[in-house]
Amino acid sequence: MSKANILVITSDPWLDRLHGASVLRMFRSLADTGYKVRIIMPSTINKSVKQNNLLITTLEVKNYIPLFTLMKLYASAFKILLRERPKLIIFDYSMLPIFFLAKTLLNNKGIMLILSRPVGESGFRGFIRFLNFKLSLIIGRCFVDLFTAITPFEAYEFSRIANIPLRKFVVIPSPLGDEFVKFSISENINEIRPKLGLQSLINKKILLYHGSLDKERGIMQIIKLFYESFKENSEIVLLLAGTGTAENLIREFIKQNRVNNIIILPPVPFEQVPILVSSCDVGLVILPDHPWWRYQCPTKLVEYLALGKPVIASDLPGIRWVAGKCPLVMYIKSLKKKEFEEAVSKALILIREPSFNLEKLYAQKYVQRRFGSSSIALKLGYLIDSLINKSR
Repeated sequence: MSKANILVITSDPWLDRLHGASVLRMFRSLADTGYKVRIIMPSTINKSVKQNNLLITTLEVKNYIPLFTLMKLYASAFKILLRERPKLIIFDYSMLPIFFLAKTLLNNKGIMLILSRPVGESGFRGFIRFLNFKLSLIIGRCFVDLFTAITPFEAYEFSRIANIPLRKFVVIPSPLGDEFVKFSISENINEIRPKLGLQSLINKKILLYHGSLDKERGIMQIIKLFYESFKENSEIVLLLAGTGTAENLIREFIKQNRVNNIIILPPVPFEQVPILVSSCDVGLVILPDHPWWRYQCPTKLVEYLALGKPVIASDLPGIRWVAGKCPLVMYIKSLKKKEFEEAVSKALILIREPSFNLEKLYAQKYVQRRFGSSSIALKLGYLIDSLINKSR
């Protein structure tokens, strides 16, 4: 049975970015429930997609120039809006002007989808981006029906900074990609490592840090902590998969200190991320206790748990909300050498315990139930039904 038409407008080029695949899968799952979902977004890939009730329309851009791209996106979205007259619009905060027109002219219902917010960028540009985000919340509180946040803590924070009633927030975390749900896990990680060119690490114990190598995320502190803890132990390796502003600093540190157990791997394509995660023994999700990161729902944490990997994680509210009392997660409260060494030892002992397979299965089912794209799509569908039915 066909349900209402839903228009999704985003300035985020999901087709071009690693995290975009799981978000698109969430909307595909929503379309599978009967909604007609149309997504419009910028992309350097001219790749419109039609699949049953899902239509993805891309605005082709050779170079993503924020203001110019936004203007083109506004014009394209407005034409579609007038032609198709959807029942409800889901949009990111930069698309608020389009929703304002839709609300004024067509009395549309709308959900502001906040899967990420401006964080980790200092200086004038970072200030302007955050100011734009905050103003969008303040202006939108008058006419946006619902706002999403990736954790309850972010919902409280957004409510506070923009004086929006908390009842207008719902928690919609970034979804887990199907690649992690369907991936067949090999029991022998040494069989996986050659696929990534890591033959030299066979039989080593790998701690994986997967993500942006940025100073703001505390990567240099992690590098120095690992070096102080395991500089004499060549059997334990820190594998860094990614790139970022601190990459040259890390390479210089490795060179100056003649470190042979810290390795930088270039970013891998999204479809290879499950292979990368499966190749490690322990995942690292260590973030500074800073407002930028304190309430985040780290996608990497969900991905590690989906593949049954023990994780050493910072004891932060957002991370606790994701993992709770999951037995695979070892929390650390500080970046002290002794605490880190104990957490690594505990994680490596855990994978040899007879109960590990059961704990791994529990973690996999837990994150699939809470963060799987189909589960989140069902929740989103319920919210859409409630808003549309309320307007009748």
